[in-house]
Amino acid sequence: MLTRVTDTIIEELIDATCNDTRSRHFFLHALHGLVRVAKAEQLQELQRDVKLSTGEISQPEGCDSDSREPT
Repeated sequence: MLTRVTDTIIEELIDATCNDTRSRHFFLHALHGLVRVAKAEQLQELQRDVKLSTGEISQPEGCDSDSREPT
């Protein structure tokens, strides 16, 4: 039983693109791995933001925004 929205979306993507069992298995694990990596990155960003807001770390000199544009 699928309980997470990401599980449902992954299943729909696989149903729409994969015909054979081997491809389905490969993409199922690849997409679940991608979701796990994205969650870990999001958690790291949240932890960094908390540290910035509590003053545990400071932004580098000259940085007054959270811009991610290359300089």
